[in-house]
Amino acid sequence: MDAGKLNKRVKAIRLTKASDGFGGFTSSEAVAGTFWCHLKQNKGGIKQENGIREQRVEIELIMRKKAANEILTTDVLQIEGQSEKHRIIDKFDSEIDFYTTIKAVRIQ
Repeated sequence: MDAGKLNKRVKAIRLTKASDGFGGFTSSEAVAGTFWCHLKQNKGGIKQENGIREQRVEIELIMRKKAANEILTTDVLQIEGQSEKHRIIDKFDSEIDFYTTIKAVRIQ
């Protein structure tokens, strides 16, 4: 992977819980970090499941392994400049090239 191909920024958004002072919790989103990556759209289509039609777009992000280690599989990814959020479905670490490939699906 050429470092010049890491031309997109992606934000890792993590769900946080804080005490509300009344014995309960409030949930909010916090940015866990912003990272450089190479972005590809793999596939997309309309799928029907349980009577609900949804459009799914799968993307693939390639980034440095050291940066990707800070991203949890429960995080939500958002490409900088876009409003759509993506849920991680697969994460693969390449030991040879020290890069990580993350596959994610757009959340509707």
